[in-house]
Amino acid sequence: MATGETSIREAAEMESERETAASGLMLLSCLLLLAGVALLCLTLVKLAVPTLFADTTFLSYGRLRPATTSLLAYGFGGTFAQATAYYLTPRLVGTRMEHQSLALLAGSVYGLLVLVGTLMILFRGPSGPELAEFPPLLDWPIAALLLVPVLLVTSMIRGRSEDGSYVSLLYVIGAVWWFPALHITASIPGLAGMGPFLQTSLTSGGMWTLAFPAAALGGAYYVLVKESGQPLFSGPLARAGFWTLAGVALLATPARFLSGPAPDWTETVSVVASMGLALSALTFVATVSLTLSGEWQTARESPVIRLLMAGTVAYTILTVLVGVSGFRSVAAVVGLTIWHDGLVTGLSLVAVPVLAMAFIFYALPRTTGRELSDPRQAARGLRLTLWGGGATAAALMVSGLVTGVTWNWASSSGARANVGEGFSESLAGVDVLFTLGALASVVALIGIALLVWTAAGTYLAGPARTVEILMPVAAVDREETGDE
Repeated sequence: MATGETSIREAAEMESERETAASGLMLLSCLLLLAGVALLCLTLVKLAVPTLFADTTFLSYGRLRPATTSLLAYGFGGTFAQATAYYLTPRLVGTRMEHQSLALLAGSVYGLLVLVGTLMILFRGPSGPELAEFPPLLDWPIAALLLVPVLLVTSMIRGRSEDGSYVSLLYVIGAVWWFPALHITASIPGLAGMGPFLQTSLTSGGMWTLAFPAAALGGAYYVLVKESGQPLFSGPLARAGFWTLAGVALLATPARFLSGPAPDWTETVSVVASMGLALSALTFVATVSLTLSGEWQTARESPVIRLLMAGTVAYTILTVLVGVSGFRSVAAVVGLTIWHDGLVTGLSLVAVPVLAMAFIFYALPRTTGRELSDPRQAARGLRLTLWGGGATAAALMVSGLVTGVTWNWASSSGARANVGEGFSESLAGVDVLFTLGALASVVALIGIALLVWTAAGTYLAGPARTVEILMPVAAVDREETGDE
């Protein structure tokens, strides 16, 4: 799929109409991200002040947390994965995307059902294990709608006019397949014995470490080359990172429960796989940094590259920490604490949204025929998101570390039991950190709002620009695909 530029406004408008699914779902994912982060702020405020809204059942922490994680993972993550797939796949396989209206309709209905499911969690309570809290009435319609991008992407790949599997395409295929696979796994009812444990660990861990970041990573590789003008440092290295992540992410999921109900045989498997998680993240940051080596001036000039670099660093730090959390000595301290929530908060509030915004700020102008509406506003939003989101995640992780150390000290010294009043005393020492995390999350919310406002302004009223005109050709130059 070669790209060319045209100054004829009519041709640009016709081409932008052919990519309504990608542009529309990019905007929808931004709005769902903003809603999810707002709900996250309320959840953290509730954690810091448990007596707040004490008489309001639907604002209890036990309902706010699953509603927040479901809206961020399925709402923002699911719609962004579809938008990325509909933008990248035609460019990477050399064929036009058909059924734009169907793709946009299915993605929009999917987002609506996730919103309805989130409200039902708030007002009726969760209906299943972690990230399977939607009521059964919605589980299978959501699963069916998640299969629509699978069919559309597979159809485009079957009609490909280009050889080779680019790393961006691998992440796109993974994202559109992993979401329905994990959702269906989470929705299986009536499991017994080891079933509920494996179901919870696979769906929650698999979603946060595999499906949720996949589309953002694929989009990052594409944007890295297209925006910087540099060839990818090493395609084989990038693909090795993908296959490492795909191979170990699910095996590492029981690591969170090593100090709890996890069977003995899961410990060795999850510890080894956790090392692979850290390795995949280091592969990603190495590829990005080496590709940009000698071109750091581009980062200072391009808001897209700044977002990409910030998201890359955040994702690498958090994923390495997820991997380190699987080591027995670390899991013995932080395994059953709020440390995990801190990592999830960092991924869903900073790393993945920032990488996603890098892709959206690159792709949205090329599908709508409008320039980025306000780069300065985007830069302010990035700074607030990094400072606020980073402080929020750090406060929760430090809380988990302090709590874990206190529990272990209490048990080994016999000073108190980790139940009843003893448990409350352990948590009392981190109240200040909970408050700090809640305040910092408001700063991150403002930053996300500025980024979303910039994306919405680009979609609705940005300055006019030319758009990419996609023309089928027999062969595609590797540099023009924007991947390797």
